[in-house]
Amino acid sequence: MQGVRIHILLVSEDDWSLAFKIPDNVDLDWYKDIDEEVESVLYDLVILNRDITVTEYRILMSSTKAYCLYVTENARISKATQNLMDSKFGKRLYTGDVQAFLDETCKDYFGYSYGERFRPEFLSINQLFQGSIEFRGNYNVRLTGDFGDEYSQIAYWKQNIAFYDELSLSFYFEYMKSENVSVKLRIIKFKKFSTNEISDIWEIDEEQLKQPFTIDNDAYGSTFVSILAKGSGFLNIISLHTRHSRHDYGFFLPGGARTCTSTGEELFYYFDPADLKPPLSVYFSGYRTQEGFEGYYMMRSMKCPFLLISDPRLEGGAFYLGNSEFENKVISTIKKYMKKLNFSSDELIFSGASMGTFGSLYYACALKPHALILGKPLANIGNVAKNERLVRAGGFGTSLDLMMKNYNGLDETDIESMNQRLWSKFTNTDWKNTKFIISYLYEDDYDSTGYQDILAHLHSEGVQVYGKGIHGHHNDNTRTVMSWFKSQYKKVLKEDYKRR
Repeated sequence: MQGVRIHILLVSEDDWSLAFKIPDNVDLDWYKDIDEEVESVLYDLVILNRDITVTEYRILMSSTKAYCLYVTENARISKATQNLMDSKFGKRLYTGDVQAFLDETCKDYFGYSYGERFRPEFLSINQLFQGSIEFRGNYNVRLTGDFGDEYSQIAYWKQNIAFYDELSLSFYFEYMKSENVSVKLRIIKFKKFSTNEISDIWEIDEEQLKQPFTIDNDAYGSTFVSILAKGSGFLNIISLHTRHSRHDYGFFLPGGARTCTSTGEELFYYFDPADLKPPLSVYFSGYRTQEGFEGYYMMRSMKCPFLLISDPRLEGGAFYLGNSEFENKVISTIKKYMKKLNFSSDELIFSGASMGTFGSLYYACALKPHALILGKPLANIGNVAKNERLVRAGGFGTSLDLMMKNYNGLDETDIESMNQRLWSKFTNTDWKNTKFIISYLYEDDYDSTGYQDILAHLHSEGVQVYGKGIHGHHNDNTRTVMSWFKSQYKKVLKEDYKRR
């Protein structure tokens, strides 16, 4: 594995490079005694082969990622060591397993995340299919008709999907169908540097398609992916998602978690317990065409427990809206970590930028956090779609996909129904214990009245609002917006929670 390197910190009396074979892709920094320079490095993995002191605990809190700490049996688990394990979800590593760990497990702790969604425009439909074909923006392709009595290829993705650096690749097919239609996914892997020599073929049935399907890789290469179908009825082809897999160690980030509705809609979340002290900061990712979590390093720098939430549906996200099952999963996920930390709603902060502001506003109606910290608020999602026609022509087509997904239409009634998704909850919520801290754009071409409408729908007594207007369209001046966003975050942590 040449391209991806794993950077490991070893705290030990003994240099493991003398006892074990260190793989070529692993950089091992061995410290008998930890010094201050370690504090400035964020390692992919940290291994403790002895107990640590209180001073070392402080240093390692900065250089250790959650879920990336391993402690051997040579550590008797002092109070400092136990505190670090609690804060980083540390795991045990037995010295008899070290070589296998270095050879096999380490590669799943690569220091970045990658995920991609292959949109319907990348699909090619079998020319022999005699039924109807309806492309619905970038949301889905709907095929209706007779697919035959035996499985046959009905569609395929035009682009081959590459493997890199011996990283494993996970596939998830998002679709809907009528009861009389059966579906399989066929994946053909070609040998290195070849487009016609096949090394492996997989056919993944509907039961297997309920979960991501992972293919391990030992060399560069590519895959060709097609859809097989039989029966009669309709098939909605929504998305093919591919992600670099960490196997059992998390999605996107080590420790990243996935939940999924009965209809196959995914939600991802990542929890970092930090110092286990209030508040819990929930950050909703903004619009992202590359799948994964947003705001990891920013939220980590706050040094309080945080929860990242990411929506991989549509192109860049579906604004965290869904059926009751999906929306209940968002709420239950946040409540789970509030309970784990034993925090109340006044020890909760919701935050996000752009698409993430809608998620924050929408779910704050149920959980009423102490503060909402928002950058470039989007509250009237129907208006965001409406502005695609004249105000922002061709600028954000996902807004139209979102309307079709939720209301199957784009007329004024549908637009108003979408706008009311938030206001019907927001207006009836008691906000007296919540602060609204909002940076907005005067010339926002997505939702020009979002900030003003938030103020107009606040009917609670005693609510606090801090607003900062900045000139620019929605995608302008992001640096200024986020600079104020971060400064306000730190101010709330300092003034309301006595954090330095």
